[in-house]
Amino acid sequence: MRFRPAILSYDDLRCRAEEFLDEFHAERTLPVPIEEIVEFDFELEVVPIDGILDDLEVDAFLTSDLKRIYVDAFVLQHRRRRYRFSLAHELAHHELHRPLYEESRVTSVRDWRAVQEAISEDDYAWFEFQANSFAGLVLVPPAELRHRFQRALKAARRAGLTDATLWSEAGKAHISRWLATQFEVSDQVIERRLEKDGLWPAPPVPGA
Repeated sequence: MRFRPAILSYDDLRCRAEEFLDEFHAERTLPVPIEEIVEFDFELEVVPIDGILDDLEVDAFLTSDLKRIYVDAFVLQHRRRRYRFSLAHELAHHELHRPLYEESRVTSVRDWRAVQEAISEDDYAWFEFQANSFAGLVLVPPAELRHRFQRALKAARRAGLTDATLWSEAGKAHISRWLATQFEVSDQVIERRLEKDGLWPAPPVPGA
């Protein structure tokens, strides 16, 4: 069986993520309650296991019966934002790649390792890109990101920060950290979403 995901553009993934939120979190309150969605809407059991990250270089994986998410125990206990993203990532696979899982018969760490070894590098990269993008769009909904980003800019300007400071690497990092707290995701997730949504304007030209 060729473990090949369907071709989905970023715009396709954005639409799928919006449909997902409309169904499971229409209120769009923050942070998105991904743990409750996993447990109560999808009735998935989260099973912590030591060493998944070391063995597979992933934080979690979804079983082929679509009933359990195995997650690295250390990530679950000590990396809450990373854990939330891992849950959203596995829900992305559930929604986007269900036929692949149902055919692959993954029930253990050993099974998932075998799938990783069999899948081509290009297919695996595409498979993970889709899940990462979907997870970021679910945990950081576009409309809410834009609204909170504008609020952050206004607050920073009221505090006396100039545009030159805001668009510096330090300024961007400050805004990303603040937004990451609102959405309860990593700074890196916010940075990628801001770039994808084109929210960072071009920096001011000195002397212009």
